[in-house]
Amino acid sequence: MLPWLERNQLLVLGVAIVLSASGLAAASLAGDGSPAAVEFHDGSGLAPGTAIKVHVAGAVLAPGVHELREGDRLADALAAAGGPAEDADLDAVNLARRVRDEEQIVVPRRAGAGRLVEALAPGESVDINSASEALLDQLPGIGEAYSRRIVDSRRLDGPYKSTEELVERRVLPRAVYERVRGQLVAGP
Repeated sequence: MLPWLERNQLLVLGVAIVLSASGLAAASLAGDGSPAAVEFHDGSGLAPGTAIKVHVAGAVLAPGVHELREGDRLADALAAAGGPAEDADLDAVNLARRVRDEEQIVVPRRAGAGRLVEALAPGESVDINSASEALLDQLPGIGEAYSRRIVDSRRLDGPYKSTEELVERRVLPRAVYERVRGQLVAGP
């Protein structure tokens, strides 16, 4: 047998290495019989649950910077921003996507939604307690953002008792209010 062993010593050495490696692998599985968990990282370097901040803009009720947690999804960011506006196009965003720290999320508006309004006649008054965003948007200096704020404040804080409340509630800056106050009324 010794001559055979001398001729096949590399074969014997290879078998010994394979058996040793098998023994090490079996020992590492001995705990519960399953391999160690593989962890995937998204590259953020943040632990799950860590506070993050995201900027939510577009067709939401409360746009701005909102605090979320690492691992939260776009649906959580939308909820933190007060939910979608009436004209939000939620089919254009992936609500299941995870958000990242310092990210800006823009929720788009449906094409043409809420923008078909007859033109505001020169000198015509607008009732801030019943006017739509699109009608308010036609006033000089108001625009989309201020018109949304006027409607949101009316919805959240109740009807306006006077047009001056636009400044008191900090919906409009004084300069913008002064420019349009002659065209505004606060109806019942």
